[in-house]
Amino acid sequence: MDTCFLFSKYLDDQGCFCLKLSEQGELIATGAQLSFSDIKILQQESRTIVVESGSNATLLDLELSWLPDRKARIAIPYALEDKLAQPVEDLHFAFDKSRFQNNHYLVTVMSKERMRFIVALLNKNTINFNLLTLDWFALGTDQACLIDSAVLVNSADFKGTLSSELALMYLKNYPELSVYSFQDSNAGLIELAHLKKELNAATWVAQNLLRCKPLNLCQGEMQHGNTSSWVMRGYRLSGMLALVWLISLIVVNGLSLHSLNNRTKSIDKEIAAIYHEFFPDAKQVISPKFRISQVVGNNSSDNQAQFWFLLGQFSKAVNNDQMTIEQLRYQNKILSVTLVTSDFATLEHIENKLKLSQLKVKQTQASTRDQKVVATLELS
Repeated sequence: MDTCFLFSKYLDDQGCFCLKLSEQGELIATGAQLSFSDIKILQQESRTIVVESGSNATLLDLELSWLPDRKARIAIPYALEDKLAQPVEDLHFAFDKSRFQNNHYLVTVMSKERMRFIVALLNKNTINFNLLTLDWFALGTDQACLIDSAVLVNSADFKGTLSSELALMYLKNYPELSVYSFQDSNAGLIELAHLKKELNAATWVAQNLLRCKPLNLCQGEMQHGNTSSWVMRGYRLSGMLALVWLISLIVVNGLSLHSLNNRTKSIDKEIAAIYHEFFPDAKQVISPKFRISQVVGNNSSDNQAQFWFLLGQFSKAVNNDQMTIEQLRYQNKILSVTLVTSDFATLEHIENKLKLSQLKVKQTQASTRDQKVVATLELS
């Protein structure tokens, strides 16, 4: 994929200095100050890297064991506080694991105000970008380059940017450094004997950034691009979870209501069956509790003597070894008994004994179940 490079040093309300390279590093669009509308055209089917000047950042080495990201973002600012002139609250700290070696962090420190300015101006003009980095990351080990009136240095002793006066002294003491100069380099520094002259600083920086993996300064609280998409994904996920919860609530309540209705219907059938036993001629079930309790209350005194008489005679006539009582029901001065016997002969024997006890016996039902006889007798 092709890559657009925006050099934020030249960023203003009208546009930005921009160039474009192919995936192989070949120059597709030469560097030029373009308007935002032209930049959008140039960005099509390309990724975009914003390159900030190393003069606006500080690179510091910090000896510290590797920490999880959240803990590192708390510890690193205060570990470097004594090396910084500005309050740590006003500074942004960027680092990554690829530049962590021998328990040492390479930390890039930059003003939050400067970062917010760059991001806000690009967002205002709807310029999307993939990462924001420094031109310093175009340097390899033991390299330096002259850009404008400053020198970017990457050596074991120093990493960062030097002014022209300090750079002249520093480079003379380190002849082993590979120093690159460009057409816009400071003339006083170009006289160094070990310079390697290049034609265009922006193209050289872009090509070297394309070959390496530059540090993305948009991290932590300064994340850009992916943050909004993650927020939108979070909103979508929350909405989907809420919808699933609502559907599950409706389904569960619907199933509960369906189960409750089935239970209600079953109980209604049982009530209707009992109701019709008390009121066989009734066409509708009307206030069953009141009517049945009224009938039971009115008839209890009249039926009590009959009930105990029938029950007493029944208990005298039967032998528990011969049968098992499943159900007793007393209604309209008739005692209905459902019992289980071993065979029909035993059932007939029980009926004869009951008849000898001055009881009227009527067999209303008799059947076999599990090789036993189940019968219902009405005694009066």
